[in-house]
Amino acid sequence: MKKRLLFTYMAIVFITLLASQMSFWTNGQRFLQEQSKEQYLNQAELIRDIFEEKSLSSDRDFDSFAKTYAKKQGVRITIIDMDGRVVAESEEDADKMENHKDREEVQEAMAGENASVIRRSHTLGIDYCYCAVPVRTESFEGVIRVSVPMQELENLKLEYTRSTLFILIIGILLISCLVMAFTRFIVNPIDEVAEAAQKIAEGNYGVRIHPAERSPIGQLADSFNRMSEQLEHSVKDLTDRNNELEAILRSMSSGVLAINGKDEILFYNDAFLKFIGRRGEFLGESIYHLVRSTLIFDAIDKVRDTREMFCEEGQMQATGNLYIRVTGTVLNQDRMQSRSVLLIIEDITEVKKLENMRSDFVSNVTHELKTPLTSIRGFVETLKQGAIRNEEYARKFLDIIDIEAERLYTLIQDILLLAEIEAGNDYNIEECDVNSIVSESLELLRRKTQEKKLALIFEPEPYVKPFSCNPDRMKQLLINLVDNAVKNTEKGSVTVRCRCINNHLMISVKDTGIGIPKEHLSRIFERFYRVDKGRSRKMGGTGLGLSIVKHIVEMYNGDIFIDSEVNEGTEFIIKLPYAREQEHKT
Repeated sequence: MKKRLLFTYMAIVFITLLASQMSFWTNGQRFLQEQSKEQYLNQAELIRDIFEEKSLSSDRDFDSFAKTYAKKQGVRITIIDMDGRVVAESEEDADKMENHKDREEVQEAMAGENASVIRRSHTLGIDYCYCAVPVRTESFEGVIRVSVPMQELENLKLEYTRSTLFILIIGILLISCLVMAFTRFIVNPIDEVAEAAQKIAEGNYGVRIHPAERSPIGQLADSFNRMSEQLEHSVKDLTDRNNELEAILRSMSSGVLAINGKDEILFYNDAFLKFIGRRGEFLGESIYHLVRSTLIFDAIDKVRDTREMFCEEGQMQATGNLYIRVTGTVLNQDRMQSRSVLLIIEDITEVKKLENMRSDFVSNVTHELKTPLTSIRGFVETLKQGAIRNEEYARKFLDIIDIEAERLYTLIQDILLLAEIEAGNDYNIEECDVNSIVSESLELLRRKTQEKKLALIFEPEPYVKPFSCNPDRMKQLLINLVDNAVKNTEKGSVTVRCRCINNHLMISVKDTGIGIPKEHLSRIFERFYRVDKGRSRKMGGTGLGLSIVKHIVEMYNGDIFIDSEVNEGTEFIIKLPYAREQEHKT
């Protein structure tokens, strides 16, 4: 601003001085020129008067007069008759000179008027002032012309020009100093305020200015300081709140997305990028270039249409089988015409899975409970109607009722056991001899294998490192696996191996049974899932055995693998880490 104001003042002063000096110089030049013409014209009239008094009659006398008075007056004299012929010339041979009748000043003088012009002499090649006056005597009528070279006038003009330029330069310098001092006095406080404002614009809200005078500019500085202080406090509070809010939004597991009325992204958190499977910086980009979800687009449209909060659930195809809940609202409630929208996106995949599992579990439990209860009620009704009097039928029906009641009891026990395991209730943790637990578990099932004439084989290593666990849980795991193998094996053997490999306890249960088709392998650990439902129910299975096994293995941070071929047999391999024991002890 200082430079602009200084240059403006300087330009105004320079233009004013230049205009005044040019006007003065032009008027001065005109004045000198007019004065010169008037002076030379007076000389011409004086010479004419002398010429008329002399009463000269011959060309020789004319020539002598011209030379004599030209020398006295310091001018050039030319005498011209009414035909334009030069009859006498003070500096040239009159006979050799051209006719002057076409000269402007000569024509005016012949017409009876005094004339004065300035032009370049074709004879001498320099500028002359020509002053012509009419002359009339008894012996001659014509024109006397006085010519004066303009060299002296040009020298005078040059000196005048130098003086004018000198005055102009001195004036500009003096006024420039005054302008600079005045500009500094006016602009410096304003520059200080402008510099402070620039620092505030750059984020330095603590800047202050200290004016030296108590002028209106000083009052402006005081007001500026108060404004800066208030702005500093306001921005600090706003920044702290924004940082807290941003930290909260970014730490949320739910995705947060804000867009403006042009569908440009105003804010998003990391969770939102995980939902859409993208990385990078997307502020200012269009939501339609970033997201491929009709569920999100529908939520945006409905919020803008209804101006109310909207919530909808659905599947997000762009990231696989991901179920989300989208909650949208208008970003600025005070502006009814605002099209800015805030979206909260929650991952409800696990919730959906749990709901489906609960629904399936309730359905399966209801079905599994209903079957034996229906059977029991049917046979009880039959007994009431008189079958109890027939001892043979009565005993047969009571045996069936007992079997169904046992099946119902087993189902309830398995459901309670599964619920207990899922709750993470693991107690009586101790260092267990795995070989002993395997031997005890197999003894409980040996009668079943003998009835089916199956070989129950245990191949332990000489030494297996003790494993920290609940022995009852380990027995439940082994009993369920071996019992499942026995049920699905009609001939051959069931083999159990136990060994230590790379700080892991490895337990293998292998049978020579019917095997499991490939399409069922991914689902056999689901509750109540049966490969052959009719066969499983016939053999008294509840459909929860392998699910219990899976949960016990996960309780000890282990993994379970299946290798099965139809009509060749199945092998379950359990891998339990010993490292978990150290964490548990620590």
